[in-house]
Amino acid sequence: MAAVTTVVQQNASLRDWRSGLCDCFSDINTCILGWCCPCCLLCQNAGALGENACCVCCCIPQPWGQMLLRVKIRTMWGIQGSVMNDCLSVAFCGPCALCQEAREIKMFQMQPTTTTTTVISQQPVAGQPVGVVSQPAY
Repeated sequence: MAAVTTVVQQNASLRDWRSGLCDCFSDINTCILGWCCPCCLLCQNAGALGENACCVCCCIPQPWGQMLLRVKIRTMWGIQGSVMNDCLSVAFCGPCALCQEAREIKMFQMQPTTTTTTVISQQPVAGQPVGVVSQPAY
C-alpha cells in the first residue's frame, strides 16, 4: 500500500496584528471608548469597514457582531489567525480585542495610498502628422 503525503502550506504573506491585544494604552482615546462604551466603538469600527453599523451593533447579538468584524479585518488585511483565536479573543478579552481592531483600522486608514498612472503615448509614424491614423486601402 502506498503512503499518502499531504502537504499543507501556509500563506507566507500573512502578518501579525500591528499592535498587541493588550496594547490598549498606546491609543488612550480608543481605550477609554472601548472600556466605557464598547457598543459605540463597535459601531464606529463597523462603519469604518463599510458595514451597516446599526445592524452589527443592534441586530446581531454580542459577541457575534464583534467576532464577525474581527474575522473581516483579518481576511481583508492579511492578518494571521483563525476563527477560534478570534472567538477566544472576543469571549475572554472583548474590550481589548475591540480596541485592537480599532487601532488596526486607524493604522490602515493612515497608510498613504499609492496610485498607479498609466501613460500611453503614440509615436508618430514617419511621413504622417501626429494624430493621423493610417487606414489600410481596400
